[in-house]
Amino acid sequence: MNDYVNAEKQITDCLLSYTRGIDRLDPEAIIAAFHPGALLEGYQPDALVPIEDFALPVVERLKKRYSSTQHRLSNTKIDFKDNGAIAESYILAYHVQPADDENPERLWTFSGRYIDYFENRNEEWRIAKRFLRADWTKIENIDEKMPNKFILGSRDKTDPIYGQIKN
Repeated sequence: MNDYVNAEKQITDCLLSYTRGIDRLDPEAIIAAFHPGALLEGYQPDALVPIEDFALPVVERLKKRYSSTQHRLSNTKIDFKDNGAIAESYILAYHVQPADDENPERLWTFSGRYIDYFENRNEEWRIAKRFLRADWTKIENIDEKMPNKFILGSRDKTDPIYGQIKN
């Protein structure tokens, strides 16, 4: 039982490392969720992409196109198999696109699932293969914002979360 508790914690930590990495534009945090050579399917048409070829380019694309993103996981179900584990997580991802000459500020919403195959290698549970599946998407104009003045988060290692992490 204790082995499963430890495995579930490692698996959850991997899933959250990925979402933090995507939203804070931190390729190292993204890669940390995966075993070396892990493959991602569903991110590019008809292609399996190695994590090492995905992390930095996706960070650059997100930085260039959106002023903010937020990836939320829910309904995560982990099933252990003889040779690893399969985790299904619902994903709700928000992407804020700044206004330009042709469009107002827009919110791109993606709802789907991560289907992750985890393996335990050298006592470390990490993703060996990920399948991304879309359920629905929506694009809407942001015509009005809340009137409060909030302190904005940072999309890099100047964000306060990095100052709180102790090694």
